[in-house]
Amino acid sequence: MPFQPETNWRSDASLAYALMRLTFGVNLFMRGIMRIYVGTGGFAQGMLKQFEGTPMPAAIIQPFALTLPWAESAIGLLLILGFQTRIALVAGSLMMTVLTFGTMVRQDFQTAWLQLGYVLIFFVLLALRSWNLISVDRALEASKTRM
Repeated sequence: MPFQPETNWRSDASLAYALMRLTFGVNLFMRGIMRIYVGTGGFAQGMLKQFEGTPMPAAIIQPFALTLPWAESAIGLLLILGFQTRIALVAGSLMMTVLTFGTMVRQDFQTAWLQLGYVLIFFVLLALRSWNLISVDRALEASKTRM
């Protein structure tokens, strides 16, 4: 049975989507914000230490580690608001692809399994985006159709 697009913002499907999107957005946003608050330099140093003894050069790891918290925060904030949701979900999925690549280079298979949980949530939110009716995206769309 295929999932049907939702048209009523008061429906259980629309509410469930909004709550999942909000909670997932808070998770990503706070992950990034706390890394920024504590200091991205310390986070980057920790990541460099994790990659010691791997073929990944520090010249790639350092800039990625300094950028990651900002990307997590931005993606999380967009998801919290439900603004540019599709772009945020695609960007987040690609971020997880890069993180999974690095995790596999480190041969940290337990973390790789945890990352697949995030990938699954990104997949579900993207696949069911037609239920994204409680969002800034929907409000902007509705205001365009009223003009």
